[in-house]
Amino acid sequence: MARTFLMVCILPLFGSNITTGNIHQVYEHFQNQMAPEMGQKEEFAKVLMDWALCNCRDFLWRHGRTPYSILVAEFLLKRTTSTAAHRQYLAFLERYPDIEALAVADIHELEEVIRPIGLYKQRAKGLKEAAVFISKEYGGQIPASFEELLSIPHVGPYTAACIISFGFGLPAAAVDSNVQRVLSRVFKRYLGGHPSSKDVYKFACSLIPDKMHVLFNYALIDFGALVCTYRGCIGEGCPLKAVCDTFQATKPARGDCA
Repeated sequence: MARTFLMVCILPLFGSNITTGNIHQVYEHFQNQMAPEMGQKEEFAKVLMDWALCNCRDFLWRHGRTPYSILVAEFLLKRTTSTAAHRQYLAFLERYPDIEALAVADIHELEEVIRPIGLYKQRAKGLKEAAVFISKEYGGQIPASFEELLSIPHVGPYTAACIISFGFGLPAAAVDSNVQRVLSRVFKRYLGGHPSSKDVYKFACSLIPDKMHVLFNYALIDFGALVCTYRGCIGEGCPLKAVCDTFQATKPARGDCA
């Protein structure tokens, strides 16, 4: 992972004394503050964060994060690839730099800006309705409350959590399908064979650290996208194998995780 992305995640927590030269030492100090006798949850968090240092993906919306830019990114990412959203993200923000600009946008022009991403009519309608609602109900300011965010049209629990964690810098569990899959496999003994989304979300909330929650959330999302994929486990090569309930239960059959 690029050091610039690590700086973006860690600098607000520890101040201006951090440089690209000592960032890994600062992170190591943070890890050493964890309990020396770690249970499954703590070991999971440590291994995941270690993995994130070199493997988290680097997207434009992970830099210069604001509540508005995260809201836009999540709308652009819905039901499409990160690559597709990446292509139009900066152009969108240049055309519509804030909620008020988006709220008064011509719907047909808005559709044209996001046409390359696909589902442009649905996407434009959702963005416009959300912006108009925020403009009228919250004076153009995106709220930091989970409940208030859920009142915004087309904003669900995952988008709300992303806005809170990535946009406002407050601890929140961002649980998408990737995260749900990782947690369901690793903590299968606790969550059961087919846990509900609500149960996984509650469990995810118990994992989120007060500090480093941005990197932790991105690490979980990316680990599910790159390693613990819907195609199955990667077996012996998985960094989490020592703490993964599903791996431990299926060791004789590599790549056979459900």
